[in-house]
Amino acid sequence: MITPLGANSKHVFDFLERMNVRRDKLTEGCLRRDRLDLAGHPGTKCLLLKAPRGFGKSVQIAEGARAATDRGEHSVYLDLSSFWSEGLSEAALIASAIIAVLSPSNLSDIDTGRCKEVIALRLLKSCENPVAIFLDSVTGSTTTQRFLKTIILETPESVRLIVGERLPGTLTTLLVLSHVVPIGPRELSFTFDETCSILPRETGQVKKIFSLTDGWPYLCALAGKLNAACESIVHLAEIRTYFETDVLADIPQSLRDFLINASWLEEITAEASDYVFKVENSGRKLEELASRHGLLAFRTHRPEHFEMNRALQEYLRNRFIDTYGSRRQYFLKRIALWHWRRKEYRLVVDVALRAHDHSWAQRLTDQALLDLALRQGEIEALATWFTGIPRAKLFQMPSLAIAYAWVLYFSQRAEEAQNLLDDLNALQGSNPTGPQDPSGWGALVRAIGLATHDELQESEESCAAWIETYGAVNPVGQAAAQTCRAFIAASDRQFDILSENIASAAVISGATHHRYAFGWLAAAEVQAKMFIGDVYGARSKIQSFKEDENVAYARTPFVKGMLAALELQIMAEEESIAPDEDTMQAALNFALEYGVTDIVWNTARSAAEIYIRQGDKSRAFLLLERCRLLAKDRGLKRLDILVRLGIEVFAMGTRTNPPRVAERLSFDDHPFLPNQNRAVQAESALLEASRFLRDGKLGLAERQARKALSNFAAVRDQRGEIRAQYTLATTLYLMGEGKQARKRIADANLKAQQLGAFRTLINRRHFLRVICPETKALLDQPELQVAMVEKPSRNVQANERFVATGSAPISQKQVGVLQHAALGLSNKEIATRLHVTEDTVKWHFRKILRGLKANNRTEAVSIARSMDLI
Repeated sequence: MITPLGANSKHVFDFLERMNVRRDKLTEGCLRRDRLDLAGHPGTKCLLLKAPRGFGKSVQIAEGARAATDRGEHSVYLDLSSFWSEGLSEAALIASAIIAVLSPSNLSDIDTGRCKEVIALRLLKSCENPVAIFLDSVTGSTTTQRFLKTIILETPESVRLIVGERLPGTLTTLLVLSHVVPIGPRELSFTFDETCSILPRETGQVKKIFSLTDGWPYLCALAGKLNAACESIVHLAEIRTYFETDVLADIPQSLRDFLINASWLEEITAEASDYVFKVENSGRKLEELASRHGLLAFRTHRPEHFEMNRALQEYLRNRFIDTYGSRRQYFLKRIALWHWRRKEYRLVVDVALRAHDHSWAQRLTDQALLDLALRQGEIEALATWFTGIPRAKLFQMPSLAIAYAWVLYFSQRAEEAQNLLDDLNALQGSNPTGPQDPSGWGALVRAIGLATHDELQESEESCAAWIETYGAVNPVGQAAAQTCRAFIAASDRQFDILSENIASAAVISGATHHRYAFGWLAAAEVQAKMFIGDVYGARSKIQSFKEDENVAYARTPFVKGMLAALELQIMAEEESIAPDEDTMQAALNFALEYGVTDIVWNTARSAAEIYIRQGDKSRAFLLLERCRLLAKDRGLKRLDILVRLGIEVFAMGTRTNPPRVAERLSFDDHPFLPNQNRAVQAESALLEASRFLRDGKLGLAERQARKALSNFAAVRDQRGEIRAQYTLATTLYLMGEGKQARKRIADANLKAQQLGAFRTLINRRHFLRVICPETKALLDQPELQVAMVEKPSRNVQANERFVATGSAPISQKQVGVLQHAALGLSNKEIATRLHVTEDTVKWHFRKILRGLKANNRTEAVSIARSMDLI
């Protein structure tokens, strides 16, 4: 209320015209977020936007006003941070604007002595059309709040409001109304997709900005505009100034100091703050910072715990260091002591790492150390922690040595781990009165460590013996051993016993809250899906495990890294989506540093395929060579064989001289599990078939392709079957058996569609064109192309189960026949598409009707759809 314009109707109309211009300028080029509009909250009378400056309240209110105008509603939009006539109070201005929009002539006839609020209410009650009122920067005076409360309570449901407060906590009287929905920082923050839409940068950079800012709109926009390097954004002068002048300026100094202290806590609670900083009544201040100022958020399932935006927390922690630099270690030790008293040992590790203090490891009890290592799986944190402990100290506390050996095994340092356990055993053997290991921790670490080194047969036998000896007295260890056996079953493609092992391990893991075990069980399930070739199923499993509280995806970096490595394999099969470089590097870094043989090879192979697809052959072969050297260095024989086979396949498909030519391999003397041997033999036979096909030795190529197909089928590797079918089809085509070749290609295409294995199909087509250009005429025939389409999400869950277990009432081939029937094709048309006889189609339909218990084709299609088969 600065400019003295007088309180007449002309000034109100002028102000509304200015508001229209302001609204359009505010929304120009901005992101429209319908989820925050009135249309996105049916049944709500008023949306109350409560957040610090920089969360886009003004833009969202202006966007809502424009959307209401587009819907044909009466729209009243006021930004009360602008200048208006001194003759009008805030409430009177709002009322005058309502009158001007609903009855312009009425405004000019109103005597200045009459109550504008009463007239505005009368117009709102009598208006037959929807009315939307948008008020930005409301000061929250008593008169204004009373007027808004009256509108909410006394007007029809067709009158709705969006209100944004100028200062935090000024519209508290509206919050108690049942028809008012508060919209806070959490709702106003950008989603990742929204962040991508406003930042024209690479996906990897956007991910970093989103992660650093938690979607804080102003920070996202400013980091993008300033072209921040992404490692940190709080070092930017503009962002520091924003925090100081716009976010913290209105907070009392005492409360600001308290917020700076709270930012240093590992978990922000009133009890932790009281203990660490020796204060009282922290709870009241935390609640005020959350509910009034919007700088903290209540955790969804733990209301006594508070969350802080990451960028704000980093900025405040820097302020803390500036203020308490000399006492930093003192406060960190008090934080660690707080979590120590509560037996929250994982948080003790986190705080100790921040303090660069390794001495805490020696203070932990035996049970705490083993709990951190085995049950909670804090591999990365403990690996850093243990580096600061002298080796002599390890043997003074056997649990320290055992936990360190566990960390070494899962860091792919098996030789060091074994030496450590051997030295510990020798020391304990020479000292009969010394501490023993009645729970069998050392033997357990050794048994499971064998599996990390790909010595799976020995590991399986050792785990079974350990369970027999120690399982009854050590349930946490039993959960770990059972989980190891489940992972071994997945690696050996023993899918029938895998489900039994997972069920058994899940029961004992759930009882002991063994979240690290759940992470490995999740990995075993996803890996089994990928071995089978069920890409749709693997994708669905990954998504469900990310949301599974037991798996602890968000809380355990090791589990998160393992699932990221598996997810890259799924992305490699996507037809239209290419993972960004940061996603690929994160998955590769984890796989190469921590992964077991299957995860290392499949992640590296997927990344190499993507690099080649992008035209970067040099990078692909450098990665494969790095993988080969890693296998030699760690003594992983199976990984070495898989890499050598892979290098030659990639070399043939790219017409490249590989860095090291793979010699012929023999599998008779390799101590792998039976199905692992057969899977390697299948890959070797397919490579031999490709060599013979390239050299024109068609008879030998056919024999090796059939052998590969048989071996892939034996281990249920359906993606391998697709590659073998295509290789056999091209061989048969060159031998003059075109009809048989086309039939095999049609079968392979159908299988790829059902599995979602599109890239397997594309890569094999390209590979065969390169090694045998004569097959191009066959592979490019239009009728043999497959539509690369996404599987409807509603079909994924049920169909993935049928594909993986073979429990569907009809076969995959019959599902394909029924899919064509659902399109209205006749038997003859289906036969033509599948390259079979019409009698074969009729035979399939008899099987389909019997399996689905249907009376006719129409009913069979309906039943199949209800079962999510098609």
